[in-house]
Amino acid sequence: MRGKSRNVILLFGVAALLTALGCAATHYVPKGEITCPADITWNVAPQAEVSSFSCTVGEFKKEPAVIFKVGVKNVSDKAQRFRVQIFLLDEGKAVGHLVPRTGKPPVLKPGQEEVVSLPAPKTTKLPKKLEVILKTISIG
Repeated sequence: MRGKSRNVILLFGVAALLTALGCAATHYVPKGEITCPADITWNVAPQAEVSSFSCTVGEFKKEPAVIFKVGVKNVSDKAQRFRVQIFLLDEGKAVGHLVPRTGKPPVLKPGQEEVVSLPAPKTTKLPKKLEVILKTISIG
């Protein structure tokens, strides 16, 4: 019994430590201009930088939509391909895009930047809360 209680205490201690470390993670702040009134949570890979971000109400395929424009810059020393995902948390919607979308190979070279548009169709108001995920993907 004594060994089991120690294991349980150790397990809870490790869980508390992981929770504390997760909450103490550094907060990403984009270096570029952000012109979107939403409360944005950023999850950006260390190889990338958000060089600009905007959201506006417009049209996509003759329907109302919120149009996101995201500037992605490769800050690593290798060519990279990225995936941008934007979650509209209160609306229950999400949009995504590959950066770059095409190419042979489809990569951003070190220091290269590209701006992509991501429409969220059938959305008539600017979102209040967003989560933006920018990660690298394999190009093999």
